[in-house]
Amino acid sequence: MTRHGSREPSSQATARRRHTRALISGLPAGADIYFYDLPFPIAQLRNADRRMSVSFGAIAEHRLSVADPLALSGDRHRSFSRSRTSVTDEQRRRGSGSAAESAAGTGTGAGPVRNGSRTDSSLAGGGATTDEERSSGEGGREGGTGRRKKTDRDRADKRRRSSLEQEYRARIEKRLSHALAAAKMENAANHHNALAEMRSSGGGPLGRSQSAHASDRSTTVGAGGVVKVNRNINRFSNFVKSGMEAYILGESRMTSAPSERHEIVIVNGTVMWKPMQQHYNCVVDKPKKETKLKGFKSFIAYSIISSLTGIQVARRYKRFDWLYEQLSAKYIMIPIPPLPEKQMSGRYEEDLIDHRKHILQLWVNKICRHPVLSQSEMWLHFISCTDEKEWKNGKRKAEKDEYVGGNFFHCLTIPQQRLDLQNVDRHVERFQRSVKTSEDAMRIMQERMIVFQKAFAGPVKQNWQKMGLAFKTLQTSFENDDNSNSRKVTDALSHTASEYHDIGNLFDAHTKKDMEPVVENLFSYKGTVQAVPDILSVHKQVVAKYKDAESKLPSAEVEKMRQRMDSTSYALLAEINHLTSEKVEDFKETMGTYLKRQAEFYQEVANRLKNLSVRYE
Repeated sequence: MTRHGSREPSSQATARRRHTRALISGLPAGADIYFYDLPFPIAQLRNADRRMSVSFGAIAEHRLSVADPLALSGDRHRSFSRSRTSVTDEQRRRGSGSAAESAAGTGTGAGPVRNGSRTDSSLAGGGATTDEERSSGEGGREGGTGRRKKTDRDRADKRRRSSLEQEYRARIEKRLSHALAAAKMENAANHHNALAEMRSSGGGPLGRSQSAHASDRSTTVGAGGVVKVNRNINRFSNFVKSGMEAYILGESRMTSAPSERHEIVIVNGTVMWKPMQQHYNCVVDKPKKETKLKGFKSFIAYSIISSLTGIQVARRYKRFDWLYEQLSAKYIMIPIPPLPEKQMSGRYEEDLIDHRKHILQLWVNKICRHPVLSQSEMWLHFISCTDEKEWKNGKRKAEKDEYVGGNFFHCLTIPQQRLDLQNVDRHVERFQRSVKTSEDAMRIMQERMIVFQKAFAGPVKQNWQKMGLAFKTLQTSFENDDNSNSRKVTDALSHTASEYHDIGNLFDAHTKKDMEPVVENLFSYKGTVQAVPDILSVHKQVVAKYKDAESKLPSAEVEKMRQRMDSTSYALLAEINHLTSEKVEDFKETMGTYLKRQAEFYQEVANRLKNLSVRYE
């Protein structure tokens, strides 16, 4: 096929036209004819007994198939009958008639013909005489005048092709838009008929979808007239990947019994996790640098001693991180406290190791105090397994656990009392506002504490020690005086310089001993509540899925779906109560301890200054 703007030798063009004419004349009635180059007078073949598939332009994407040739035989297409050749309209009409007669009288034919020639009048069967005359005329032009005329015709033909291509493209887009609109109307009509058939067959009341994409994601009518709620289109959302969608729709299938059970109770009108029967605690201590692969790799291992078993185990940060991921995946309605950030540079420095140990201790404390997490199989395995082979077996078992994400709710036992959706929404909204204000307050408090830390460890410490140097300088001025009173003042000034230097160090130590725990607690709480919006979003989608299916499913299915939704709501309310109680207890202890240590610190500074003042009496 030659493209627009290209030139083809006249001998090749003549041979191609003859071949194309022969194929067209040999086509049987009803065969498909493909025309690929512009322009071609479609109206000339309107009387032919053939179905035509017409492709316009050199751009393959813009293709129009027409089953009825009469659809393109109107007067508006007659303008395309002009060609860059000198063939007259009368010759074209004769050619069209001869082509139609040849097609009607021939019983054999070939498949679709793809003509790539730029000369289109030959496709209409205009006769060999016209083609030969034109070919010989073009081949015989040797003068400059003939070449200029040919160039002018080529340019005019190129411009005409461009305008025709744009017109065809607009027409194709219009036809496609009409076809899409018709398809949508047909789909909507089929959906409406299916729902009407369900109503007439006694399948229960079916409401119209509230979504613009109802046919895609609301309901489908399956075999036997069974209506079911479809899955979400977005298969990468947390609601889908966690298994919550499959659980709420009742599509999750378990192959084994759950290895742990948890219960939710109502105490004095408050929904909560069933209290722990045995409280215990764990101590993270003794960070130690260890190696493996004959010293090729090194890491810091922390010892964990549980009061539940009394067993000491060593765990590196990588295993803490693995446990965090497993807990987050399994207990989808429980926000897991954050681990300290993993840093590669300076990871063996004493300050960093100590800081990480304190945050790991906070993390372990929160796990031990949680009624569900403290009884988790993988957590108990983490704090008690000492054999490497048993550790790997338990790790593999946890990674293959079926009851993770949405399936975890199969492990819950909830009260029989049905929850009021409006009451649940009020609790959730109030908690959401509390989390938002708490997160902002914790961020501001953490920023101010860090500013205090930097000030106490930097300028404040330096100023006290500079004052000590000033007292030391003042002491030297009294050393030259040779009397008892001068020696007494000199001694007092020496002690004052030393005490001021020590007080500066006290301010530095105060930032690590008294302020750092507050900053770490703020970090832990802030990281915990940052996971709350995702949890609330999952619950919101569960409620939306139930409301969407409430008027579309049979009453028995709706009731089962309501029970599954209540399981998620009970778990959320129990966790809200636990987080609120933990926040109160944490900050009572944290702030109380901080202010008590503040008082002790300043009291120590005051006592030192008071003792110094006695030396000057």
